[in-house]
Amino acid sequence: MQVPDKDFLEKNKVHLEMLCINGNWKRIDSFYDYATAVNYGVNKFFATHTAYRLTNNEGRIVELFDSELLNEESD
Repeated sequence: MQVPDKDFLEKNKVHLEMLCINGNWKRIDSFYDYATAVNYGVNKFFATHTAYRLTNNEGRIVELFDSELLNEESD
């Protein structure tokens, strides 16, 4: 198994952010593995019912965990 180089890891890093009560997004964690980040974000959303999102290094939203996720689960 080949270990990815540092540039590859940094390029694919995503950040988990949560929506604070004042409407600002606060970064709470960073991940090099996308699947782990999604799983963690979904679990945090279901536990707290607070909106979370994954962003890339440029700040673009990659994934959003909000009330729409609850609607998908009930269908």
